Amino acid sequence: MIKKYSNYIKESAQTVYLNDNKDGPGFYTNKYGPNSIATLNSDILQYITDIYKEYGFTYQGGNKDIDVNGILINTEYIDKMVNNYTIFKTFIRENDIKNEIDFYRLIRSKFYDVYNYNGDFFNRQTLPILINTTRKGNINEAKCKQKFTDYAKSKGLNIVVVNPTIEEDVKGIDGKFNHNGVQFTIQIKPFSEYKIIGDKLYAKSAGSLSIGSVNYLILYSDKEYIIISNKKLDPIAIKGQVFKANLSNVLYHG
Repeated sequence: MIKKYSNYIKESAQTVYLNDNKDGPGFYTNKYGPNSIATLNSDILQYITDIYKEYGFTYQGGNKDIDVNGILINTEYIDKMVNNYTIFKTFIRENDIKNEIDFYRLIRSKFYDVYNYNGDFFNRQTLPILINTTRKGNINEAKCKQKFTDYAKSKGLNIVVVNPTIEEDVKGIDGKFNHNGVQFTIQIKPFSEYKIIGDKLYAKSAGSLSIGSVNYLILYSDKEYIIISNKKLDPIAIKGQVFKANLSNVLYHG
C-alpha cells in the first residue's frame, strides 16, 4: 500500500491530468519534456510576445493597461495566458479532445483563435477567463473599491461597488455602482508619483491612459489613495502618462 502511494506521488510530480473542466473523461500529459505543458507554455509565451510587444507588452512587466487596436487590455491578463489551465480545459471541452496528441496539435494550430485579440475563442472565452481570474486575485483593486465604499459611507451614502462587464472592462471601467437609479462608473489606476502645482494635481501612471466618461478615478500607491471626480464640466485631462485634475475635483487623499 505504501509503495503504491509513493508511485502515485512520483507520477503526479511528472504528469498532469487534463479534462474538460466538467468532470468528463480526460488524459494525462507530461509536465516537462519535448511534448509537454512546459514546451507548450514556452510556445505560448513566444506567440503572445510576438503579438503584443508592439503595443507595449513585456512578460511580467507590471500592471498597466495597453491600447491594443482601440481596446484596453491589462498586461496582467496577457501574462496569465501562460500556463492557464482553465483556458486549456475550456479549449478541450469545446473541441471534444480525448488525448494529448490531439490537444497539442489542435491548440498550436489555433493560437490565433485562442490568444490573439481578434480571435473568436479569445473574445468568447480567453478574455473573460483572464479578467475574472485576475480580478479575484487583485488585492489593490479590492482595497480601492473598499476605500471608495468607506468614503461614500462617510458622506451618508450606502453603495455597493460591483465588477464591470467584459465589454466595460476593455473600455477602462473597473467598477460601478447604482445610486438613486443612476449608474456611476469607476476607473482604478496605480500611480508612481504626484505633485500639486497651483490648483492642479498631476499624477503619473504607467500604461495607455484613458478616462472617457468614467465618473470617478481612484489612484493608488503602496501608501496612498486619491479619489477624483471626473465632472462633465470640469473633466480630468490626460497628457502622456499623467492625469491632470483640478484640486476641487479631489474628493479624498490619504
